[in-house]
Amino acid sequence: MDKEYLALLERAYTLVAPKAQRRTEIPKIQVENMPRKTIIPNFGAIAKRLNRDIYFMAKFFQKELAVPGTVEGDVFTLHGEKSPKVVEAVYERFIRYYVVCPVCNSIDTELKKEGRVFVMKCLACGASTPVKPL
Repeated sequence: MDKEYLALLERAYTLVAPKAQRRTEIPKIQVENMPRKTIIPNFGAIAKRLNRDIYFMAKFFQKELAVPGTVEGDVFTLHGEKSPKVVEAVYERFIRYYVVCPVCNSIDTELKKEGRVFVMKCLACGASTPVKPL
């Protein structure tokens, strides 16, 4: 009886523990400044980890920073010099508005467009939350 219980408990920990640790897996943004350009080389990897469309993220950054930008592969280039602290602040704002579940604080969410409204659906708790449009 004790061995069965311990085996089930171990199995439960393997299923639940990764979800509890995912909150700390928000990737850091890398910002490189060039003359009249700001380059984010790991933008595609961030979009993939956060389960977001790279062009949706790029549009948010462009609107928040008020500069045009281009996506080439995984690299996002902003056509204007912005300090790394400003870009990181925009990144944190994006995560707060469009990634983190307001119910359980999980980053395992997906963004879907239902009609004219974007809805964030949490894969951990199942909550659906409308988010503000871009």
